[in-house]
Amino acid sequence: MTVFIHAYRSFSMRYLASSDILTKLKDSGEQIVLFVQDDEVEHFEKLFPENQIAIEPVLYSQSMENIRQNTLITSLNLIRIMTSGSTRDLFNHTINLRKIQYKSEFTSFFGKLIFTGIKLVSWFTCHSYFARRALIYIMSLILSGKIYDDYFTRYKPQILLISSLGYGIDIAFMNSAKRHHCKIISIPHSWDNSSTKGYRGCLPDKVITWNNSMAKEVEVFHDIDKDNIYSGGIAHWDKYSNKQFLPNSKQEFFKNRSLDPDKKLIFYGMSGPRHFERRFDVIEGILDALLMNQIQPKSQLLVRFHPLHLSIRADGSTVLEEYLPLIHTIKDKYGELVHFWEPKRPHINEQSSLEMTDMYEMAEAIINCDVVVQEYSTLIMESAIFDKPTINISMYNWEQGLPSNTIERFTHLRRILSYQSVRTARTFQDFAQITNMYLNEPEADAENRKALFENEIGVNHGHAGQQIGKYIIDYMNEIKTLHEMETY
Repeated sequence: MTVFIHAYRSFSMRYLASSDILTKLKDSGEQIVLFVQDDEVEHFEKLFPENQIAIEPVLYSQSMENIRQNTLITSLNLIRIMTSGSTRDLFNHTINLRKIQYKSEFTSFFGKLIFTGIKLVSWFTCHSYFARRALIYIMSLILSGKIYDDYFTRYKPQILLISSLGYGIDIAFMNSAKRHHCKIISIPHSWDNSSTKGYRGCLPDKVITWNNSMAKEVEVFHDIDKDNIYSGGIAHWDKYSNKQFLPNSKQEFFKNRSLDPDKKLIFYGMSGPRHFERRFDVIEGILDALLMNQIQPKSQLLVRFHPLHLSIRADGSTVLEEYLPLIHTIKDKYGELVHFWEPKRPHINEQSSLEMTDMYEMAEAIINCDVVVQEYSTLIMESAIFDKPTINISMYNWEQGLPSNTIERFTHLRRILSYQSVRTARTFQDFAQITNMYLNEPEADAENRKALFENEIGVNHGHAGQQIGKYIIDYMNEIKTLHEMETY
């Protein structure tokens, strides 16, 4: 049996190919075809020289060109983004926020008319299951994925593992799979994907989620039968608890990062560069508080840039290079109070393996710091694994002139913040007060962090990859049995 793994996104690669999911599939002896970014084929061919795994380009540019080719496709996709199923007890609040976000992109008279029409149609698709089916059927005709037909004809796969419920170029790939009678297992690679990416672009045969909360969202928001949904756990965090991840001691970590062992450590894990445009004002505000001794005991700040800051632009430069002059200015002003950390690029950081060094190094920082600082990110969950006090920064604007606290309307953040495992700082006075409290009472909110862990992270913790791999193989064996019965 041949298995397609659609993992061109860096975080998809981490989730599917760097966890025990791939190990389990390789052990089963199945032929695997891994789809990666067009310019990364050679890299992965070196990493997987064995005959069992073939590497193919995902044809990203061609597929995206098809999506962007006319107003009709763009409008249909935007309707999909603003569409969700619901029940009396469960509503996707993210849909309303999307309408606020996209409104600013339609400024002309004609554009405003189009956007009004999109919102009207999305009202019907949100309130009618049959309207949602009609939308996805129309999109399947337009985004048919014919550019991928050669892959399915050549390899004849029985299973497609894909890291979403169908958005972006994934929709076309899934539609091509459908036409070639290839079963689809969706494995969303992030905690927010069940509520932030719009309605599914195609109906998968099975869905594997991180936890039961996501599973319920998949069932309700995407009209997928609960019997076809499996809560498998968080595969790429397995090594945090199965003894395969062995962090350096605090002494070694401080030495490697040139940190002062006599000071407490505040670790600021920055979000991606698209959001929170005044984050350097936040950094300077924290440093001012340290400089004026508003935070006690004496502390230092370690700032880690998000891997997306290493994204390469058309001119060959990285996003991070834009900030280098400002970084030098801050270092000159505050000296050893601040240390900046450039992470490694996900899944391309080593030539010999797919180990997620950047992820493990960040886990080391969480373990060895005294307080974690972040902005509405996955670090809320990761810090709960290690029971680390965490501050949520909500200052200035998020994006498009919207205040930072606007993001709290997102469905996934409403759920996570409801555990009260973090405290939100909306001013620098808040920040100093919360930081002092956590530095002197690190056990504060520990019970809330434990509740977050048990409900959102604890499913199959330490062996999620093995369990997900087993679920996939069991489903493959089920398909084989049915095929043999039909043939007989």
